[in-house]
Order: sequence, then C-alpha cells, then structure tokens
Amino acid sequence: MSGPARWRIWIDRRPPPEVSVPDDVELIDDLAAADGAVVGAEKSWDFDACRRLPRLKVVARAGIGYDNVAVAECAAAGVAACNAPDAPTVSTAEHALALLLAVSKRVKPAERGLAAGLGDYRVNHRSLELQGRTLGLLGCGRIGSRVGRYGAALGMRVLVHDPYLDAARVAETGEPVDLDGLWRDSDAVSLHAPATAATRHIVDARAVASMKPGVIIINCARGALIDHDALLAGLESGRISGAGLDVTEPEPLPVGHPLLGRDDVIVTPHVASSTTAGMVRLLDQALGQAAQWLRGGSPEHLLDPAAADPAVDRRRVS
Repeated sequence: MSGPARWRIWIDRRPPPEVSVPDDVELIDDLAAADGAVVGAEKSWDFDACRRLPRLKVVARAGIGYDNVAVAECAAAGVAACNAPDAPTVSTAEHALALLLAVSKRVKPAERGLAAGLGDYRVNHRSLELQGRTLGLLGCGRIGSRVGRYGAALGMRVLVHDPYLDAARVAETGEPVDLDGLWRDSDAVSLHAPATAATRHIVDARAVASMKPGVIIINCARGALIDHDALLAGLESGRISGAGLDVTEPEPLPVGHPLLGRDDVIVTPHVASSTTAGMVRLLDQALGQAAQWLRGGSPEHLLDPAAADPAVDRRRVS
C-alpha cells in the first residue's frame, strides 16, 4: 500500500488473502474506530447499533439478503447501507443444483445403506430421473434464473412464478405460471424469493396439499419461506418425497430437530455461497461498495438510493 490509508473498514470475518483491498482502505479489528463495516447476517444493524458507532458511515452487507439491516434506521442515524447481490449467484445456484441431484438420486440413503451393509442395493434404490420432469422456480432473479438454466440443461421443463417480473423477462428462463400452477405441475420446486411478510411460510399445509405427489422441495433462499411443520407432515405422508435445505427456521437447526437425520432430507448449514471463489467475490464487492461510498461516490447497490442525492448531508451527527 502506498501512503497512509484513509478509510478504515471493519469486516466481521477474517478475509481470505485473495480479497482485493483498495489502496485507500485499511482493514481494522476495532469496530468502534471504523468508517465502514462489511457485515454478515448474524448481527442486527439498526438505529441504535449505528448511533453507538459515531465514526461509522456505511454498512455493506456481504451478500444478497439484508433482513438484519434496517435500511431506514441506518439512514436516520447517518449511515448508508448497501449489499453485494451479484457475488453469491454462481455458488448458491450450484448448491441448489447439488441438493436437487442428491435428493432426487437418493444419495443419502444409498450411502447409509452401504455403510450399514444392508445389501440388495439396486433392488431397494429408487431414484428419480430428472430429464423430462418439471422444475418449478419460485423467483427468477440472479440465482433462480441460473438454476432454471441448469434444469433446462438436464432436459427439464422449467416453470417460473415471479410476480415482480414481466412475462417477457420470465420467459427468458421458463414458462410463466401462477402460484397454483407452480405447485400443481412441478416435480421439483426450488425457492428463490426474499423473506417478506407476503412470502413467509409460502410453503404451508395448503401449498403442500396442492403439490404434485412425490414433489421435491429445494430451499437455498430463506428459511422463513417454509413452514417446517407442513414440510414434515408432507414428508411423513409421502406427498413430499424429499427436501434439500441450505436455510432453515431457526438457523441453525438445534440438535435433535426432526428434519435432521431423515433419509429423505438433506440439510446444510447456510453454506451455499461459501465457496472459495464465492467468499472472495462477496468480500471484494462489499468492500468496493463501502469504499465507493466513503469516497463520496454512489455505489451500484445502495439500498436507499435517496441517500446519494447531492442535497443529503453525508456527515455523521454524533
């Protein structure tokens, strides 16, 4: 680094050495002394949290979701908020595909049967061939559309329900359908929606009852999208043949939770974006967004665009 660093940024995890730190940024361990913070999903950032840090000017969420960042409250405290929505796309989409393949091919029970020496493996193994089946996507943003392309590459018919996109945009990935049609006609459903009041427990008992018998459910978005009691009931009845979950409610699931240990469910601990390349992209983009704000610029993924208005005073008021 040439010359003294100007902007001090705190990161809530140790960054890998491949992360590109801008020349005018110094990474520090003392949050109280930071001009900016790159944060994960664990800590809540609201008015009080920001006011306790009088030097803080920007919070950059290292990821897509920002449920834990109260954007308006941060702004009221004089702190801008941004995220890095492009960074986890590839890693998360690949993880969703991995879960779909592992559940449909019954990888978990096959391995357990082998480890237990049960025998008669081919006789007892009944997996699903995905070619010719129907993949339903709830949400068709960056990750959902990529999962749709993976499904199409496997020879699957792709259905899409996304009320926030026009039919022409949806048609780039698959066939637009209403929500009832998505549940009714999909052999596998992959969830790619944000957690909002409208989407909380969108997969509930009513939705499960309207799904095709033997459906597979994949969730790499937000745990709150699924009512886990309804999921368990669907698994027990056979209405749902399997589930692959990277996100849960609560998170992580406590030891002994009934979803853990089932042969028809694979649960991973919210690690879909945690590839080496994915983590580097997350931190690179979040750092870049924070640094751009600190330099007086307007980050591409500023969560409150009004904050970039030249009339807004960016100075913190202690």
